Amino acid sequence: MSPEQSEGRSHLLILTAERLALLALDADLAALQAGSRSAFFNAIAVMHEPLWPPAPFEAAAFDWSRKGLAGDPSGQGWYGWALLANEGDERMPPRLVGIAALVGRPDDDGDVELAFGLMPEYRGRGYGGETVRALSTWAFANGARRVVVHLDAEDVHAAHTLSKNGFADTGEPPYPGVARWAMATA
Repeated sequence: MSPEQSEGRSHLLILTAERLALLALDADLAALQAGSRSAFFNAIAVMHEPLWPPAPFEAAAFDWSRKGLAGDPSGQGWYGWALLANEGDERMPPRLVGIAALVGRPDDDGDVELAFGLMPEYRGRGYGGETVRALSTWAFANGARRVVVHLDAEDVHAAHTLSKNGFADTGEPPYPGVARWAMATA
């Protein structure tokens, strides 16, 4: 994984995984995402997705990201990521296959929450695992000591993805019906 810079913006933070590019939102992109789906899609040069955003995200999450980056201008990477894939046809723009967020900077204990959602046609194809690995690695490299994921306690697919990528159920549900999984630095 490597950060890259792009002309035309002060600094884009992009992580590359096997088949994904993970684009960290900056204050401008977060504002576009919260304000206009079409403007956001155009700004990151992806196909327009009619069913955007994927679960568990909703419009309030976009406003949270916008406010977080407005209040923490150097917090790029801690408030939202666009998940981009180009599945072989270089003539077509990349697809926005999902979205993820490290839910703010790590707390005093070094914990940071990770959330991600994929468009339905991209679930079960390994993109979740790539996202979890890339963002956990980035979070640890940037000061987190533990990455925490909350999920529906009955979501066996998400649990399998997390388990396969080094996370373990903490056995400490934050509230009924929700499981807390975590991975700590080595």
